[in-house]
Amino acid sequence: MAKVHHTKYKPRYKQYILDQIKDDGWNNPLTDRREKIEYIMKKFRKEHGYEVCRIGKHKAIKEWLKGCALPIPVYNGDIIDLAVEMGSIDEDPSEKLIDGVLQNYYNFMTLMILEMEREL
Repeated sequence: MAKVHHTKYKPRYKQYILDQIKDDGWNNPLTDRREKIEYIMKKFRKEHGYEVCRIGKHKAIKEWLKGCALPIPVYNGDIIDLAVEMGSIDEDPSEKLIDGVLQNYYNFMTLMILEMEREL
C-alpha cells in the first residue's frame, strides 16, 4: 500500500486497535466501538492509572502500552509492517524512516487512544 494522508491512515490505526479487542478479559464479547474504547480506558486506569499524577496521562499511557497492555505490534518488523499496511509509510522505507517510525510508535499509538477517548 502506498503512503496516504494522515486523515486516511489515522482512522485505520484507530480501527486496528479496536479490532484487536475481542472481549473484556472474561470472555464477554465486546462488539461496539464505544464499549471497546471504554474497555481500553478502564483497563488503563486499573493497570496504570496511578502514574497519571506522577508523569501525566500521555506518558502513563505510553509506558502502559510499552508493557504489552494491548494486543498491538511490539516487535520492530511488525511495527513497520503495520505502518506499511495502514498507509502511513510507503513500502520499502529507508532506514531513516524506519528509525523514525520505531522511535515515534508508542507516542503515536498513545495519541490514537487519546483521540478515541474523546469520543466518549
